[in-house]
Parts: sequence; structure tokens; C-alpha cells
Amino acid sequence: MSDTLNHTRRTLLKALLTGAACGLSPMAFAEKSRHLVAGQSYQGGRITQRANEAGFPDPNMGGMGAMTLFVFPVAVAVTPMRDIFIADAGLQAIFRYDPMLDAMNTIRGVRVTQQTRLAAAPDGTIAVANGMSAPMVRVSRTGRLLQTIDAQLGGGVFYDEVVVDAGSGRYYGLDKVQRRLEEIMPHGRGGVVMPQGLIPEQPTAMAMDGPNIYIAGRACQCIAAIDTFGSRNMEVMAEDIGQATALAAGDGWLAVADMREREIRLWRQGALLAEADFASLGLNDPRGMSIAQQTLYVADGAGRRVASFRLRA
Repeated sequence: MSDTLNHTRRTLLKALLTGAACGLSPMAFAEKSRHLVAGQSYQGGRITQRANEAGFPDPNMGGMGAMTLFVFPVAVAVTPMRDIFIADAGLQAIFRYDPMLDAMNTIRGVRVTQQTRLAAAPDGTIAVANGMSAPMVRVSRTGRLLQTIDAQLGGGVFYDEVVVDAGSGRYYGLDKVQRRLEEIMPHGRGGVVMPQGLIPEQPTAMAMDGPNIYIAGRACQCIAAIDTFGSRNMEVMAEDIGQATALAAGDGWLAVADMREREIRLWRQGALLAEADFASLGLNDPRGMSIAQQTLYVADGAGRRVASFRLRA
């Protein structure tokens, strides 16, 4: 009965947001739909044969190569330097896309699967989590391996999800199976196990913005917000989330991809602003998301591209 009531309540809310329940005019509907504005779509790029330490193509090492199209992008992360890192499970590679050059570098030597997750660090590097497939690592923008970040607090722990605190540089690794969240220092050693009671059962996705970590739970069909400092409290941020496959947070925004309802839901400072179905956004199969510079990036696996949407309050 409760599931039926929740679904009915959310259906009514969605109708109000889209204007279906109150007969809004097309102009009023457009006003309600203005929070997600389609931007550039990335389908691939020319490969830089060799980059220098600054990440630019080295003309002495072959310059630019052929155009490479994405096959099945599963994760995306955008750094403060505006580099777009994309993990493609079809090509089994991570690419650093440079919007200024419209070109990509291949990050070599890092395992990529459909479970690969990326997180951008404040210094422009990225953390790569692969669950049981490989230890979590941090790599530079040119692809140099900087750190291997193994679970420090007990054997048999594998990081399925990773986020990075932009303020402190701390990593947070989530083992979905054990429902275990660890805080790791920036140097990749030492850490704290967060209280398990803060983590929803059957976690599926994670994101971070400021002091808050957001974790989607399949059992509760909710998103929990965890305060990582001070009280370390947990509160339910959103309910009736059918099947959250990806979360993204940043700049006061929170977005979730719900595969059951096939829609992107968007919050701004805790208030639900928009619910947009995948088809209306030109999305097919969102696998990973990232928010940076007031822009939402979506790795659309079966769509073979990374889509971007400007976020407007």
C-alpha cells in the first residue's frame, strides 16, 4: 500500500512540475522546463598521439591522430581545469577530452569495465574505482599513475564508488556489498570507517557536494545525505527513487538518473526543481554523471556519447 501511495504522490508532483495537472500553457511549461538546457554533445575526438607535461599535443611525437568515436561510455568526471575525463567500457579506455583543443588523450594502463567510476580531485587529477576488478588509483591529467589507494582498514574491501572532497582532498570509497564507507587521507593512507548506520541498505550510487555525501539506496528507494563533519548525521534527501544508476552533485545541485522511471530528477539546495524523462533530453542509457561549473555531464552508454546540460535555477 505504501509503495502505491508513494507512486501516486510522485505522479501528482510530476504532473505539477510539468503543468499537466493545472493546464499550464506551452509558455508556462517551458518556464518549468528551463532548469536543464541542452549543451554540447561529445561523441569522441581526435586522439593526441603524445602529450607533454602540460597536457598539450607534442608536435615532435606525432601530433594528432585519427578520430575515435565512443562505444559505451560509463563514467565522466570534470576537473577544475575543465578537463573532461570519460571512461569507455566498450573501448576499455579512459580519455581526457580537452574542450579547447577538441582532442583527447588516452589514459593508458588503467583497467576499465562497466563498473568503472571516476571522481575529479581539486588538483586536476582523477580517482578511478573499479570494485573487485582493480585497486583504486589516482592519475594525472597526462595519464601518469600517481597513487594506488587500497582499502586500509581491513581485508576484502573493494571500492565500487569514489568521491573526493574538494576542500580537503580526502577520498571517500564505498564498498556496496559490505555497505562500508571509508574516508581516506589525501596521501592515500590512513582513514576512518564511517558508521554503517549512516549508509542506506543496498547502496547503488554516490556523489558529494561540500560536506555532504549523497548515497542512493535500493532497499529504501531513497537518497540519503550524510554530513561528513561535525554531527555526522544522516537525513533522507529524496524518496521514491526507483532504480538510481547514477548520482551527481556540485554547486548546490543534485541530480539522479532513475532507470525505473527513465528520468533525470534535479534538486537545487534541497528543493526539487525538475523531472525530465530520458527521451525529452535525448538520453538512452545514463550510466554516470558529473556536475561542474553549473553544468551536468551524462555518460550515455547505449547512446555512445556524453551529453551536457546547463543548469539554471
